[in-house]
Amino acid sequence: MSGSGDVGRLVALSDGVFAIALTLLALPLADADIHEDDVAGDLVALGPKLLAFALSFAVIGRYWRVHHRAFAHIVRADGTLVGLSLLFLFWIALLPFPTAVLGEHGDTAAAVVLYAATIILTGLSSTALWWYAAVGRARLRADTRPLTHESTDPEKVRRGLAGGVSVVVGFVPSLPLAFVDPTVAELSWLLVFPCGYLLDRMPRRGRYFWP
Repeated sequence: MSGSGDVGRLVALSDGVFAIALTLLALPLADADIHEDDVAGDLVALGPKLLAFALSFAVIGRYWRVHHRAFAHIVRADGTLVGLSLLFLFWIALLPFPTAVLGEHGDTAAAVVLYAATIILTGLSSTALWWYAAVGRARLRADTRPLTHESTDPEKVRRGLAGGVSVVVGFVPSLPLAFVDPTVAELSWLLVFPCGYLLDRMPRRGRYFWP
């Protein structure tokens, strides 16, 4: 079992990855060609890239908040937690790429599927990390304790898991929809909000999933 020092190193590494990913999101905008004879037109043409940037900035910002809140309760680390953290950071570091593709080719099924799939995998890895630390380790190994502080409120754990699952559930419908109409698929991402509302109010069920 690793101690709090390793938790601090994980948090420091994570903050660095988040900061770099947020910065890389803006590169497609910085590299855009703005011609003096048609500044307004070129800025309007940047609309899809700006929307993709704003969407991913909000997504990464949300995941940073979730990650920060989770690690405020995690007091120990083990090899599995480190592995799950690296997997989560892999998807965060990758997100600027599908964001750039979506901004450039948002009217294609391939771009929408790539972006949605990356968000889904990010959400799954984030949820798996929090579940393992707060619930899974103790449930899978009967003789061990969770990696979270003993005073952690089970309701906070449940709501954190529900929030992570809502992102996954909200983005899944866009995968088949992208092959019908990419624009409708992108609009379907708004399902994250009602999914989050409903999952947050679901009764506690499942011996291994909820605390």
